[in-house]
Amino acid sequence: MSKTKKLLIISCSTGSGHFRAAESIRLTCQKLYPDAQVLHIDMADYLNGVSHIYVVWLYSFLSANIPIAYKLIYHATDNSLIIKLFRLFAPIIRMGSKKFIKRINDYRPDLIISTHFLPPLILPKKFSAPISMVITDYHAHRVWLAPNVKTFFVATDEMKNDLEKLNIKSVVSGIPIHPHFFKEKNVNELKKELNIENDWPIILIMPIFFGSIIAKEAITTIFSYNKKINVVAITGKNNEKVFNDMETIKDSGQKNFTIIKITSHIDGWMRIADIIVSKAGGLTISEVMYLQKPLIVVNPIPGQEDYNTAYLEKNNYCLRANSSDDLAKKIKLLLSNPKLIEKKSHPNASEIILKKIFD
Repeated sequence: MSKTKKLLIISCSTGSGHFRAAESIRLTCQKLYPDAQVLHIDMADYLNGVSHIYVVWLYSFLSANIPIAYKLIYHATDNSLIIKLFRLFAPIIRMGSKKFIKRINDYRPDLIISTHFLPPLILPKKFSAPISMVITDYHAHRVWLAPNVKTFFVATDEMKNDLEKLNIKSVVSGIPIHPHFFKEKNVNELKKELNIENDWPIILIMPIFFGSIIAKEAITTIFSYNKKINVVAITGKNNEKVFNDMETIKDSGQKNFTIIKITSHIDGWMRIADIIVSKAGGLTISEVMYLQKPLIVVNPIPGQEDYNTAYLEKNNYCLRANSSDDLAKKIKLLLSNPKLIEKKSHPNASEIILKKIFD
C-alpha cells in the first residue's frame, strides 16, 4: 500500500449476514493495515422512514411472514430485463438516502467495499472511489451486479463461471467470517468454559426455526430419538415467546438441554458441536464449513437460502431436514456416520479481499 488509504465498508441490516461480513472485513483491515483508516457504516441507519420501510422492513416482513411472495419476487428479479426495471426505483430510494450519501461524501473514502447490493445502486454513477462488491450468498442474483462496481468477490468457482458467461470478471474469495474463527482453541477447555459436563455428543441448533419445523416440537422429537445427547439452542434476543416455550423443556427435567438468547461465544459453541442445525445463510454456512462441522439445514428462506442449500447438497456438504421427525432421524444418522457429509476448507476471505484492493 503506497499511501495511507481511507476505506469505507457499507452494509445494510436486511438480515445479519451483510453486517457481519462487513465487520469481519473491518477487523481484518485493522490488523493487516494498521495505518489505513477504515469505517463501517450500516446504510439502514441513514435512511428516512419510507426508504427504511422499502429496504429493511419489507424484506423482513415478506421473508418471515409471506415466504412464497418473497420467493416469487426473488426469482422474478433474477433476470437482466427485470433488473433494469428494478433499477428505475433507485432514484426514489436515493431521495430517501440523502443522509447516507452525505455521510459518504463527508468521509471522502479512497476505496469502498459493499456487502449489500443496494449501496452501489444509490451512489452517483460517477462516484470517484472505486467500489468493490462482496456477494454474501452462494448464488450471484442479478440484483448484485451493479454496473458501477469495479471488482466482484464471490464465494465459489461456480459463481465465477456464471459471471464469466455474463462477461463479468470476479475474484473467488469465499465469504468473510469473523477473525476469531481463525484462532486455534482447545475444544476440551471450551467445553469446561461452557459448562458441558459429559462426553455425550453436542447438537447445536441456531437460529430458531420458522415454517415447517417448530423449535419446541423439534427439540422434543430430537430427544425422543437420541437419549444420550446434549442439545444447545440459540434463540436470538428477539424471540422471547420461543425462548419461554423452550424453557418448559428445561423445566420438565431435561438436564442436557441448554437454551441461550444471545452469546458472545458463538464460535466456541460451534467448535464443540458434533452437529450443527441451522438455516442456510451465507455467513453461517461459511463458518460451519471453515470449522468442518456436519450441517443439517432446516427451513431455508425461499430464494437465496434455497440456492445456498442447493449448492451444499450438490457437493454433499449438508443434509436437509423437512420436518421435526426427519431432523431427529438425520441427527441420529449423522451421529452414527459423520463421514456421510464431505468436509470443505474455507479461505480467509477478508484477507483475500483486502489484499486485492489495497496491493
